[in-house]
Amino acid sequence: EKLEIALEMAKCLAAMHGYEDGVLAHVDLQVGQFFRGRDGKIKIVDYNRAEPLLYNERNEQYCKWVNGVPFDGVYRAPEENVDEPLTEAVDVYSLGNVFYAVLTGKLVWEGYEYEERTRRIVEGELLEIPDFYYNKSPSAENLVLAIKACWTTDPERRPSIFEVVDFLERAVEASKR
Repeated sequence: EKLEIALEMAKCLAAMHGYEDGVLAHVDLQVGQFFRGRDGKIKIVDYNRAEPLLYNERNEQYCKWVNGVPFDGVYRAPEENVDEPLTEAVDVYSLGNVFYAVLTGKLVWEGYEYEERTRRIVEGELLEIPDFYYNKSPSAENLVLAIKACWTTDPERRPSIFEVVDFLERAVEASKR
């Protein structure tokens, strides 16, 4: 069930990144911003920081932007915490944090002091995911693999949301066999 929930959440973000008129970056993805609608589908419900990306026709690519160092970067990608130029890949990193909460029932970096968790995020340290989740079931292990892929420190090497959706679709399908 958690794997299916993660897939629904990823599809919400894919709808934003794959918007027909251009990429929409959410830029504030957190577990509390997903709700199940009356129709039974999971939806993103908060867009107050969303960023429609500008497109450079000459270079044929979307433009990067900066937001300044966040007040509390616990849900943010490493590049956000040091005010580097951003891409929609920040959402994929944050989605890994959301998946972590779905898997464990805990928020990322819960119990860590602000300075320590920010330092760890910037340095690319990942939270330990207890071995229990690797041995629980193939579905739990696939969710761990999705989390770790989303937590790729280098935004250029981080998977796109479409790659995450593809991985989760295959994992959900395999879990039904």
